[in-house]
Amino acid sequence: MKPYERFISKNDIQTIHEESVKILSEIGVKFEHETAIELFKKHGAKVDGDIVFIDEALLSKSLKKVPESFEVNIGEGKTINLGGGSKVRMPAMGNIYISEKGKIRKMDNKDTIDQFKLADTSPVVNVGYLNYLPDLKGFTTEQKMFYLIAMSLKYCNQRNIMLKVDTFHMPENRSVREVTQEGYQLVKRFYGIDGYVALGDINPISPLTYDHDPIEKLLGICAENQPIWICPCAMPMMTAPASVASMVAQTNAEILAGLTLIQLINPGTPVLYGNTSGSTNLRTIQLSIGAPETALVSYATAGLADYYNLPFRTGGGLSDAKDMDMQAGLESMLMIQTTEECNPDLVMHSCGTIGSFNVISFEKFLVDEEIWDYVRRLIKGVDITEKKLCFKELQEAGPRGTFVTGRTPKMYREEFVLPKYLNKDDPNQWQAQGGTPLRDTLHEAVRSRINSYMPPEITKEQNELLMPYLPEIYKERI
Repeated sequence: MKPYERFISKNDIQTIHEESVKILSEIGVKFEHETAIELFKKHGAKVDGDIVFIDEALLSKSLKKVPESFEVNIGEGKTINLGGGSKVRMPAMGNIYISEKGKIRKMDNKDTIDQFKLADTSPVVNVGYLNYLPDLKGFTTEQKMFYLIAMSLKYCNQRNIMLKVDTFHMPENRSVREVTQEGYQLVKRFYGIDGYVALGDINPISPLTYDHDPIEKLLGICAENQPIWICPCAMPMMTAPASVASMVAQTNAEILAGLTLIQLINPGTPVLYGNTSGSTNLRTIQLSIGAPETALVSYATAGLADYYNLPFRTGGGLSDAKDMDMQAGLESMLMIQTTEECNPDLVMHSCGTIGSFNVISFEKFLVDEEIWDYVRRLIKGVDITEKKLCFKELQEAGPRGTFVTGRTPKMYREEFVLPKYLNKDDPNQWQAQGGTPLRDTLHEAVRSRINSYMPPEITKEQNELLMPYLPEIYKERI
């Protein structure tokens, strides 16, 4: 039995699939793009205006074209596999605020660079990410569009597979599709390869809509033959009905509709199945992600991806807390354990997320790393092998003997988690040594980690390729 089956059975997954097919064939999905509409018509789908009705035959045909796994090239002959529970972990991303010493404020460019360095030096995060810089003063038009890609390629040790252009600053004479393609072409030139080099993304608008610009972006991604993840984020009682089951069926229909369009555009394109829907705080009309319902959506996502034989993304160190406090720890522990049990292929927001995706806490980033260590050890369980039963060692020590033998043995390090930041000292010792609160310990550790960052080495040719897209201030260092 797979872990998700403790919360949602395979029969339940089958029921959700059938409900999604009913939604697709009887309610339909809105595609606000003429090219998409014409493609569906060409392949026999019923279309009413910009509402497309997808029957089970077209859906089944599309699903059969999607590979169960795929690899993204990251240069020097190295690849990152997505499929079979590869657990690629990315840091917090998309946030625009930072929580610092109990206060929330808008981020500046230095905060964003520090966030990048913290992730790039992480022993838990294994794929990098550069967040959007809030201040683009002095950037040329080309730099505004391509700085995210150029800076990631120049400065990221843990290669970023979410390399994308900033279309928010695109001039009117350029199209989303064109600029998206140019971004992938830059990455291909940097690596000197023409395969899968980055993972594209598209988000439907719940309920049941794909608007114009994301479809334009999708067309650009497909034109460059790159893999794509689809990830809705519905809110019950706002953009989805009032139950977990109905929200999952609706968002599953949204994902399947996008998957079908992708296969009509470019058959065989890898698709990563994702869902980051949660709960809704109806008192404040806010998305809630540090919730048991978010965990249940994660288990359902694992079940549906298993049903369709697709690689998938879910979970992360998610919290609605506003500070690195007890709430943050409770919610992150819930979601990280859920994530580890679901065994996804891609985890975004692995460390540092609070404030319902909107806020980063550097101190929580380090605590989340500890939580990942705890949870991974828990999931491993107890190793009942002859070696681990240690009969010989017990025999040698005998009754009233001791097992203190000098240096810490390798077996102990394999069996027991040794936290870096959580305090395990004797309470009186801790107090006698100044009683340093965990927050202060973490604050110092954050500074030390950021200061330890060293950029990777790239070739002279790669550096010259990136120069036109690097803002003056970041051409040589960050």
